[in-house]
Amino acid sequence: MDSIAEYIKEERDVLFLRGLDKGQEKEQEKFVRNLLTESDFTIDKIAKIAGVTTDFVNSIKKQLSDI
Repeated sequence: MDSIAEYIKEERDVLFLRGLDKGQEKEQEKFVRNLLTESDFTIDKIAKIAGVTTDFVNSIKKQLSDI
């Protein structure tokens, strides 16, 4: 029986790549959350440090305030 790995390359598998994106987004969210709670940086500064948009930082900040 042939291995499916011979036919499917991870670099081109849409579902695999989508999983990578979600993992990276979770890590970015965790990083932004830590910066928001443990520093006095501005939203713009946090976005620049984390490599995300200010909208992303604001959405995390809103989630934290809703808790």
